Amino acid sequence: MRIPLQSLMAAGALLLAPAALHAQDADDPGTDRPPGHWALNLTIGGTGLSIGNSARVNGLRINWSDRGLERVNGINLTLWRPDKHLSGTINGAAIGIVGPGADEINGLALGLGGTVTGRRMRGVSIAGLGVVSEGGISGIALSGLGTVSQGPMSGIAIAGLGAVSEGSITGFAASGLGTVAQGGLTGVGLSGLAVVTQGDLKWLSIAGLATVAQGDITGLTVSGLATVAQGRVRGISLNGLALVAEDEVSGAALGGIAVVSQRAISGLAASLYKIESPRIAGISICTYLRSRSVSGLGVGLAYNYVRGTFIGLQIGLVNDTRVLKGVQLGLVNIARNNHGLARVLPILNAHL
Repeated sequence: MRIPLQSLMAAGALLLAPAALHAQDADDPGTDRPPGHWALNLTIGGTGLSIGNSARVNGLRINWSDRGLERVNGINLTLWRPDKHLSGTINGAAIGIVGPGADEINGLALGLGGTVTGRRMRGVSIAGLGVVSEGGISGIALSGLGTVSQGPMSGIAIAGLGAVSEGSITGFAASGLGTVAQGGLTGVGLSGLAVVTQGDLKWLSIAGLATVAQGDITGLTVSGLATVAQGRVRGISLNGLALVAEDEVSGAALGGIAVVSQRAISGLAASLYKIESPRIAGISICTYLRSRSVSGLGVGLAYNYVRGTFIGLQIGLVNDTRVLKGVQLGLVNIARNNHGLARVLPILNAHL
């Protein structure tokens, strides 16, 4: 099984569109000219009020569009988008009518369009369209469309469409469509459609359609359709249709149609239709149970088929086991290690 995670990540990449908020047209004359740091500075020792494209100031700085910024300690207010070559550090508050942008923002970033950083965004960032960082995001990020980082994302990220990180996500991430981490996700991932990670997923995931991980899933997952993992699934997994794992499934697993593991299932597994794995241990309740080895309680309401050894209690209309070490209850009970008429019995069969 190969999870089409790259396709889902590509879809998440569409959320990078808010980054265009700070892009300048390549044909815009003057884009590559050195910045002119003209400004009206009402300051004493670099502290006070600066109006214009000053390089550095402590206090309040008001500018049309930032270009060649070095440092602001205080409040930076802009009316238009920044130059595409993001620079400088803002410590305090970065507020933009279209959207503020800098190489690094520490504190509050607020924009009607979007907030953009080249290296790092720390603190609280709120944008009508997108919160975008070419580095990492830590703190609280709220956006109407997308919260996107090329580095790790930690804290609280909420987006109307997607919360996407090319690194890991740690904390709380919620989105209307997709929550996507190219690394792992540790914490809470909520999404109207899918929670997707190329690494491990730990703690809690709730998705309208699917939870998908190329690593292990540990904790509680609730998916409207399916949970799919290339690694292990440990904990509680509730799914409208199916739980599918390449590695072991342990804990409590519910799949409306199927619970399937390529290696082993242990604990409690329940499905309206099928439970299938090479090894099953614990309590299994379904319509069709199929395995090489089962121990515990196996309920296949229609058909229980064990190609190897069954240890415990087997219940179903038809119970078929190569090696029985326990009891079968059903309309037809087949224990192939019994002899004579005891190989096939109605109602009850046993080999103790």
